[in-house]
Amino acid sequence: MPIAFEQVSYSYSAPAKKKRGKKAAEIPAVGDAPALGQTDADIAPCAADATNAAASNAPRPLWGNPEGKTWALCNITFTLEDGEFLGIAGHTGSGKSTLIQHMNGLIHPTSGRVLVDGVDIADKKAAAAARSNVGVVFQYPEHQLFAATVYDDVAFGPRNMGLGSDEVDARVRESLAQVSLDFDDICDKSPFELSGGQQRRVAFAGVLAMRPTKLILDEPVAGLDPAARNDFLKLISELHEGGLTVVMVSHTMDDLARYCDRILVLKEGLLFALGTPEEVFSRASELREIGLGVPSAQKLANDLKDAGIGLNGRLYDTASLADALAALYRGAEGKPVSLDGEGETRTAARTGGGKEEPCPK
Repeated sequence: MPIAFEQVSYSYSAPAKKKRGKKAAEIPAVGDAPALGQTDADIAPCAADATNAAASNAPRPLWGNPEGKTWALCNITFTLEDGEFLGIAGHTGSGKSTLIQHMNGLIHPTSGRVLVDGVDIADKKAAAAARSNVGVVFQYPEHQLFAATVYDDVAFGPRNMGLGSDEVDARVRESLAQVSLDFDDICDKSPFELSGGQQRRVAFAGVLAMRPTKLILDEPVAGLDPAARNDFLKLISELHEGGLTVVMVSHTMDDLARYCDRILVLKEGLLFALGTPEEVFSRASELREIGLGVPSAQKLANDLKDAGIGLNGRLYDTASLADALAALYRGAEGKPVSLDGEGETRTAARTGGGKEEPCPK
């Protein structure tokens, strides 16, 4: 059940929404650069510039956009494939949260359309069907807990789907198990008596209880300590490996590089880049210009390459960078360096004076 965006533009201002029925050519262009790999011909004009917005007295968007700019998204075209792990990155106010709210019809395009399994979800029935298959978990989901017990909170979605009590019970038990919470220990407790990490797991369980085929996550590990972050990222990875299509918004480039099949980068509502982590993070200078970085190991690799160290242009993580540097060291010293599978152990390196000693880790 792929989700396809076809030239989706969105404005929070009422005057811009009135232009929905007009042809794209009648709407002035923003003049921003096309996405990496696109030509100017790929970008249809979609948004009013600051002068035109001021002239129409259009109100500013609710959040995120520069003064005078009325468009939160501008001509976004891509397809989320079944089984994919897609990362979404961009500076604050680039349109990330607006984009994901289109994926299950919470909001609808001002122009263009969103298709779920080939059906335009501007239709109310299609949007309702999409919401049962596309689960959205917003940032700090524990703030959305409301019921008196964990059981009732997790059961809320399935009950709204009109399921019988036995099916509801089965889904509550299943979803709590998916997030590693013990049903018997927790089901009758108030969610507000739980730790912050447990509350977030309960909120996840409430979405999973509807058995979505796609899970849309807006900064899912925001505000968590390092141990809790790792636990949640492991949980998300396991859900993906279990068959869920996952979309994850994140400001942490290391997480996106580690988990995602593709990364979509937004810049002021425009699709700036879309590709594999290696393709996206190979454009370090362009990302830096729009306020984004690259994974920490890749940044070090880029700095070393700029300093004349003979590294290639691949995407590095910590282990692969260690392997590459060890290989360069081995070649320079003329001595073998033994590496384990993770690139952690390096032995028999020459340290001087003809004596062989272990390299420091």
